[in-house]
Amino acid sequence: MTYDLAETSTAEGRPYFLYLFAEGDQGWRFTSRTAIWTSPAGAIADETEDLIWDPSAVSHGSVVQSSDPRRVDLSVTFPLSDPFARRYLGPRGRAVTTLTIFRGHEQVPMEVVAHWKGRVVSARVEGRQITLRCESLFTSMRREGVRAKYQRLCRHALYSRGCRLEIETFFVGGTASAHQGLTITVPEVALLPNGWFRGGVLRHAGLLGFIAGHVGDALTLSGRMPDLEAAIDDPEALALVEIAPGCDLRRDTCKTKFGNLLNFGGFPDIPGRNPFGGTSIV
Repeated sequence: MTYDLAETSTAEGRPYFLYLFAEGDQGWRFTSRTAIWTSPAGAIADETEDLIWDPSAVSHGSVVQSSDPRRVDLSVTFPLSDPFARRYLGPRGRAVTTLTIFRGHEQVPMEVVAHWKGRVVSARVEGRQITLRCESLFTSMRREGVRAKYQRLCRHALYSRGCRLEIETFFVGGTASAHQGLTITVPEVALLPNGWFRGGVLRHAGLLGFIAGHVGDALTLSGRMPDLEAAIDDPEALALVEIAPGCDLRRDTCKTKFGNLLNFGGFPDIPGRNPFGGTSIV
């Protein structure tokens, strides 16, 4: 039996999906099956060796074909506890993760077709699931070329591609000693001025959290971090954290705090009046 016959059959097809995530030199392979799946060499184009795909409770929505590239996003869901998906709940910096979904039939192991290809754009928590929003490869090809905004504040997200700062060089270590709601107590952050870490990132055990506020030794997170809270409550464990400072997107902050003025993406000297509005700006 061939793939086409299994695909068009009303009862013989036993489809499965393979999910290949790639980020630089790293790759993660998952399958929708309940057991490890091995795709023979040659089943996937340009692959000369057998590939192992790990079972996962991963699934995706309907693949939509449309002439409007804004309507071809795809949602891929993982369980909330999945360590791979939790990587995307924090800032990702300049890393780009591509996703290729393959479709095959169990009785035709030597034939696997590329079902969908794109990249991971964002992630969010929905109940007990993590949903990755992915955009199609064709969406990025049809995107507008000029997207920079003319504004006073920097248009780049901190530690992103345009900012060009490497977050790993700014992390400082600390030990979380208490928590209450969204507030985490880290004595080491009291050594720096209030607000130094506001808008920054807290990392614990590889998981990232966004810092919404910083006063004294208290950091206010934008969301709960259950693993960190459990480590704090455990008297036999140290809740080690790493904290990277935040930015208010102003020119002086970019210059004095980060020494990154060459990559500042704002225009703080924009006139207060619109020169095309019909009134004098002098």
